[in-house]
Order: sequence, then structure tokens, then C-alpha cells
Amino acid sequence: MKRSVIYKILGVLIVLFWLFVVVELVKRTNFNQKSIDVTPIDKKSTLKNSSEEWKEIFLKGRKVGYTVTRVKKITNMFEVNEEIFLIVNLMGSTQEILSSTRAELDEKFLLNSFDFSLSSNLIEFKIFGNIKGNNLYLSMGEKGKEKTKLIRLPAKPMISAGMTEFFKSCTFKIGDSYHFPVFDPVTMTTNPAVIKVVAKEVIEIDNKPYKAFRLEMNFLGRPLVFWLDEKGVSLKEEGFMGFTLVRSTPAKAPLGLDRSKMVNFYELSAIKVAQRLKNPRELSYLKVLFDQTPSPMPVNGPRQSLTGRVLTVTKEIPPFTASYTVPYEGQEDRLLYSLRPEMLIQSDDPEIISLARGIVKETTDPFLAAQMIMEWVFENLEKVPVVSIPNAKEIVTHKTGDCNEHATIMTALLRAAGIPARIVVGLVYKDGKFYYHAWNEAYINRWISMDAILKQMPVDATHIKLIEGGIEKQVQIVGMIGSLKFTVLDYK
Repeated sequence: MKRSVIYKILGVLIVLFWLFVVVELVKRTNFNQKSIDVTPIDKKSTLKNSSEEWKEIFLKGRKVGYTVTRVKKITNMFEVNEEIFLIVNLMGSTQEILSSTRAELDEKFLLNSFDFSLSSNLIEFKIFGNIKGNNLYLSMGEKGKEKTKLIRLPAKPMISAGMTEFFKSCTFKIGDSYHFPVFDPVTMTTNPAVIKVVAKEVIEIDNKPYKAFRLEMNFLGRPLVFWLDEKGVSLKEEGFMGFTLVRSTPAKAPLGLDRSKMVNFYELSAIKVAQRLKNPRELSYLKVLFDQTPSPMPVNGPRQSLTGRVLTVTKEIPPFTASYTVPYEGQEDRLLYSLRPEMLIQSDDPEIISLARGIVKETTDPFLAAQMIMEWVFENLEKVPVVSIPNAKEIVTHKTGDCNEHATIMTALLRAAGIPARIVVGLVYKDGKFYYHAWNEAYINRWISMDAILKQMPVDATHIKLIEGGIEKQVQIVGMIGSLKFTVLDYK
């Protein structure tokens, strides 16, 4: 692959998060393991045995998708089916995304079980969950070969697809607040939601006025707003970066989708800087001034240092020698944590272990072994935008993807080889803008950065680290998008 193509594909981060933040409304806030007060149901309301709601999805005024939520009452429980179809333009590539959620809820609209899937192009992700008592059992993968995970819950949660019916049970009053835990199948986390009724307004849909209650919630420092009629039926929802959902009909919702590629989703999240950087892939030093310091921002060791709102990034300097040989057999908890397998980073999978051993062969030096793995990923993964939940097993099969796929399989292979590794999410410079991006760090007596998309170890100084960790941590990036700004003070 030509270098110009490689440098163009810097990854597509947060596309998935935008889809679910906007359409599902409720996502993650700071979560603790204390008990959660759940807003009780207003028994005055009478719920229908079945309902169906359609919405059109707009981005910057252009229609890019639709969603349908169907709810059926069965004895003392509810069955919810929600589908979301979205078209996004990623660097000139049109991606069609379909997510489906089927959930069983109890009489209080709390989650009993769910099936969730996300598909785009060749990639499909599925996860299943059941709740027994305060335990959530998750499983994913082929039947008979499922990966399972147990999450202990402080309280039985809702799922956002079920909120449609919950609000139909409510009698709204300005000033009221609704509190409940919500499970998110994308990040596999349960988090508290607080939604406030702030006003009564009249809104227009297709030139027709509707009386509505305005409800608001705060998501990672950013406002989410939605309007419901007096019966709790959703009329309109607004996220950030220009996403809007509007009530529609089965006949109208799927029609007129914009495939013009006029709005590049990836470019919407980019941060433009006034000063154009020369030879960015060769830079060893960068100093920037943030308008507002991102929080939390990891500043560990000599590579990044933060003083007030000024961040200095200095490329790591050799030698890169380790006191251990591959595989790491020490007892440091922080390093053992970075060797463990995860549901989406299956470093204990026999195929991934065999692949890692085949790449590093007899090499015992951690730095050389890490370089060999990075070069294999660089050479063997086709660099194209993919909207998916990165899954190391799937990546080995399809060998395609953007920075998320590269960083995920890198982590799995490094850990399988016995090298502590983690995913890093942040920004990288390209053609006058900083783009959201994912890369890796491997422990070689200190954390050394590496980027399989750009074939760099260590990475250049335009890589600004914002988050360490997997998808459950990366969602914090969403709160920064559109609001994070900075000025380049110096570079060399």
C-alpha cells in the first residue's frame, strides 16, 4: 500500500459512540457501586398492549438515518425491539450501520435480558445478556465457544431502548427529575442517569405545532435535550455536533436518505489549528495551549507534561531495553493487569497465541518482539474505515479496519506474546488538523508508544494522549468532541 494512502487513513474513532449517544440518549456518567434510587412508575397512566415509534435522524440538516422502536406487553413484562439504521460518510466511504436490540423488561421497565447486534459491511458484533438477582451475565461469540463475563450490579438497570415505554408511564411536572441506572451494551457498563423536566414548549414538526415537555440531561459535560408530548411520546431529540431525531411515520422514515457524501463525519470531529506543522511524522517535540484543559488527561512519565493549560509532548528517546525477557513473568499488579485477556481482546485465544508466537518466533527481547508484531499488523491489515466494536478475533479473520482495529489486535498480540500492553486514545496531526485516533503503549521498563497505522515505535510528538484503556474508557472522549480546542505554541 502506498504511503499516501496509509497516512490518509488515521482511523475513525467515536463514530460508534455518536450513533448510540444520540439515538439512545442515555450513556455514561461517573458511576459508583452504591445503591441507586430508581424513580417509581406513575400508576395513574395506562399503557397500551403494543406501540411502534419511528424517527428520522438528521446530521447538520441532512437526513442520514432512521430508528424504529416496537414495544409489546406480554402478561407482566414487556418485549422491546429497536432498530437503528444510519448512513455516514467516512473519508469518502459511505458506511451503512444497522443496530438491533431486543430486550425483555419487567413490569417496572427494568432489564431482564437482551440481545444486541451491530453490523456494517462485513463486520457484525453480537452480545447477549441475562440478569439474575443483581448479577448480569454477558456472553458473546459463536455458540459453544462463547466468552462470558459477570458484572455485579448495585441495582437492576434499564436499557435505553426501554425508556420509550417508561416515559409513557410518567405524569410530567416542571422541576421533576428521573433517576435510574442504565445498561449500555456498547461499553458493557451500567451507569446512572438523571433526566430533568425543565420547561413546556411548542415545537414544530412538518409545519405542525406540538405542545411538549422539554427534558434535559448532562452527558460528560455536554447537554442532551429531548421533547415529549403529554403522553410521554417522543417528538424530537437533539445531541451535539448537529445530530437531531424527529418523530416520523413508517412510510416516511426510511425515504430520502442523503448519500451525497456532503458531510464527512470524520472531519466534523477534527480540531483545526492555525499553524501548519512541517514534517509532522518526524517531530520530537510539541507544545500546545488548551482553551480548557481536558479532564482527566493522563500525564505519566516524561512523554507528556501538563502545566496549567500548557501541554508539552516529547518523543521517547532510546535506549529501549527491558529488565525482563518475553514472556513477562513478574508479579507487578499494574503489569499483570495489562497482560489479562478481555472480552474483546482475547489474548488467551489459541489462534491469537499461535499467531503471536509465529510472529516473534524465538525473540525474547520485548522491544524487538513488539516491533515485529507492529510490523506484522502494519503489513497484514487493510487500512479502511470500519464502523464496528473492535474485536480481536474478528480482526484476525477479516484483517481490515482503521486505527481501532489496529490498536485492538496489537494489544491482543502483544499480550499473547507476554508483553504488557494497552490501548491509548487521543489526537494526531494530519494536514492542518488534529484527528481523534487510537494507538498503543507497550511496557519495556517504561511505557513506550507505538502506532501500527503509521508504523512508528515510538510515535511522533503530534500524538496527544487523552485516554488510556478500552472501549469503556474511550467513551469519555465524546464529551470533548466539538469543545476541545488548542493553539500550537512550538514544535520541532
